[in-house]
Amino acid sequence: MDIDPRLAQLEIESLETHVAVTHERFRSLDASVTRVESSIEKLASDTKEQFNELKKIVVWSASTLFGTLLIALLTSVFKVI
Repeated sequence: MDIDPRLAQLEIESLETHVAVTHERFRSLDASVTRVESSIEKLASDTKEQFNELKKIVVWSASTLFGTLLIALLTSVFKVI
């Protein structure tokens, strides 16, 4: 962030100006941090939802594979008899 030399000189000369300018800087910083936090929370929520969907797909695939192998096993056992 570039600081205006005139503002810097005012801050040097006046404590009240320095306090007011610093207050505004911290408000701006707090707003930025708040935006970053909300963005991270949204990304975490989206990631959690996607992970839950992925778990459903893995469980469905595993159960389908198990069912297919079970049917193949039972078919081969009953063909022998």
